[in-house]
Amino acid sequence: MKLNIKQLSIAFFAILFFISCEKDLLNTEHYKAVIYMKSGDNNIFAYPHAMNDSISTGYITIGCGGSMPLKEDVLVNVELDTEQLDLYNYRQYGNELNKHAKLLSHNRYTIPSTNIIIKAGDVGAATFFPIEVDANGLSPDTAYIIPIRIKSASDYEVNPDKNHVLYKIDLENAYSSSVSNMYKMRGTKHPEGGTKSNITTNKKLVPISGSTVRLFPENLSGSTNLKTIEDRAILLIVNSDKTVRVKSYKNIEIEQLGECKYDPEEKVFTINYRYRLPGEVRWTTIMEMLSRIE
Repeated sequence: MKLNIKQLSIAFFAILFFISCEKDLLNTEHYKAVIYMKSGDNNIFAYPHAMNDSISTGYITIGCGGSMPLKEDVLVNVELDTEQLDLYNYRQYGNELNKHAKLLSHNRYTIPSTNIIIKAGDVGAATFFPIEVDANGLSPDTAYIIPIRIKSASDYEVNPDKNHVLYKIDLENAYSSSVSNMYKMRGTKHPEGGTKSNITTNKKLVPISGSTVRLFPENLSGSTNLKTIEDRAILLIVNSDKTVRVKSYKNIEIEQLGECKYDPEEKVFTINYRYRLPGEVRWTTIMEMLSRIE
């Protein structure tokens, strides 16, 4: 059946109508444009900071949701909000104070400016503002937090669920970081008066300073208990020529045996030592090769 002129005209104007509607839809904001701070679960945003004897800089993201570009710049003002850290600690750990994250001391960090501008232009516009942190001397056994909240945002609503961030300091050096701290260990163990045997395991090394990592000897199980760490942990100190010094962390007795070294290309520690735990009489002699798992 052939279409007559009237039917063709109706079809033509219907097409024009739908094209016009689609154009209007593309130029209409479908979602409320709200300001937010980027974070993960529990509003935590972790950023790595190097223990390299200098100040390191991290960044926090502030953005604007919506389907259309911002038509004007947005001035956002931020402030410290310790109440959010208190709420997080008690929500997660209650009265177990030893597990609470700590507020990073104010003399350990600097926020160059608390006024941040989100520039107009792109959809999902965002900006990054820096935090300068001195991570040297911080403990890998403590979670350090800088709680930051949006105080105001010019002419825009702030997302009430993402109006703050718990900025977490992740410690790292050349030998360990939060995303790469596991090593495959192969070696031998020879208890005094006993039989020599082969040992293998995966071991976690944590940064203590720019040139030092902490670990547990041979294939002793790792622990987060501070007393166990103090009694059992050892240190590897990497010298400028990549030789390594094996040292006690706190209470364990350690004697280095022969040359120990680190291969920066292969990312392998080779260490020889003997140790005895507090209260023990006999020594255990260890040879280890630690290969970084990445």
